Amino acid sequence: MTIAGERFYLIYQEASDEECLLTIQPYQDETALGEAIQQLQMNQIEEYTIIKGKKMAATLRLSVELKEVDETKEK
Repeated sequence: MTIAGERFYLIYQEASDEECLLTIQPYQDETALGEAIQQLQMNQIEEYTIIKGKKMAATLRLSVELKEVDETKEK
């Protein structure tokens, strides 16, 4: 049982050759969390993190550096 305002967060990563997906899923109680972990294991996802805390807001910051390609060097 969690304290009011607290919940469990299940964090896991799924990756393939084409993409990588990071999931952070909140759960209110241990029963739902246990069912989610069983689902991950059925999908052969063995690595995950569980944290317990209060609801928080998150901001994703992504930086991509682009530069021109010198096409004469590639040929």
